Amino acid sequence: MAENYNFAPMTRKNRLFVAGSCLLLLAACQSPKDQIVRKWQIDSFESPFRDSMLKVQEHSIDTITVVDSNMAMYVGTFNVDSFKMLLKKQIRQSKEDYEKAAKESRLTFTKDGYMINEEGSAGRKDSMKYTLTDDKKLIVKPVNIPAGMPSKPDTINIEKISSSEMRFKVGKEKQVMYINLKPAGESKATEKKAEEKK
Repeated sequence: MAENYNFAPMTRKNRLFVAGSCLLLLAACQSPKDQIVRKWQIDSFESPFRDSMLKVQEHSIDTITVVDSNMAMYVGTFNVDSFKMLLKKQIRQSKEDYEKAAKESRLTFTKDGYMINEEGSAGRKDSMKYTLTDDKKLIVKPVNIPAGMPSKPDTINIEKISSSEMRFKVGKEKQVMYINLKPAGESKATEKKAEEKK
């Protein structure tokens, strides 16, 4: 006796859900070697060591009680409060300038194993060879090294990688820094969507 199966027709909503689930599954199945191949931009930094050093610098500025002539020539004032304020402002400005310059840089990873570093404001462009190991270590070495120059490759640990984000861990021991990256152009697309909603 044949069994009678009664299947409800698939609605448009269900079809979209199934299609979306399949795309997510395919993205999850991509290996890190596939996910890294694209253009990335730096989104943010996390550096506990740098933050602690900035606090030490600011604390040392707070201990200043007298502005001598050499210090006054450096910032243009003998006033202790103004001197402290200007020094702290310079420290903050230096940090902001560094982060701004870094965020203007782009890292492009190609399928054939090249990493191209483009520094936006400086207009500088450097190519390096890269290898991504199975344990998510990024081995980077310069291309066309002049004779006599050191050619030791650098190793960067990849803490996290997907098609939408990547996180580097660089440095050693207390001087570790984390670099968060996102696909280049993502911020502009997000801003455009926000504008369209208004």
